Amino acid sequence: MNLKIALVAGAMALGVAGCMTPMASAPAPMAVTTASVFVPTAVSSNLLEIESSRMALDRARNPEVRRFARQMIRDHNLATRRMMAVLRRSGLPMPQPAMIPRHQQMVASLQTASDFDSAYMGAQVMAHQESVALFSSYASNGDVPPLAAFARQTLPNLQMHLQHAQGIAGGGRAM
Repeated sequence: MNLKIALVAGAMALGVAGCMTPMASAPAPMAVTTASVFVPTAVSSNLLEIESSRMALDRARNPEVRRFARQMIRDHNLATRRMMAVLRRSGLPMPQPAMIPRHQQMVASLQTASDFDSAYMGAQVMAHQESVALFSSYASNGDVPPLAAFARQTLPNLQMHLQHAQGIAGGGRAM
């Protein structure tokens, strides 16, 4: 794949083609097959989960939302450490810990949300929909076998997070 195609594919995977709010639907999934797209997107997603969840520990009113936030911090820190170990063992470059602009925008939106619990849970649903699509795609088609194995191993936990977030958001318990 030439560099121009890789950059366009990366931009599409990162969702920078359009602005989205936390309550917007997730971008249509696309095939993510290269570590150069998967890794920075996964890093950004983990940072989004951790940062927004730290915010939830301070701002959420619902105890169930705070419990969910604690689990997100724990699980996404662990996923980050595991991915970094796979990258080291595979001889791949370590990514810069940075959020893509859309994830930064989601965090900024949460900072000003009047109904934080609802906004946070909506953002969690969307972020986990994106993560499940990203990890599913790379797990099936990834170009670095150990990293694809990591994606396969991590996917069930992300699917569980998504179901849990949907249950809190849809069940009215976060309100």
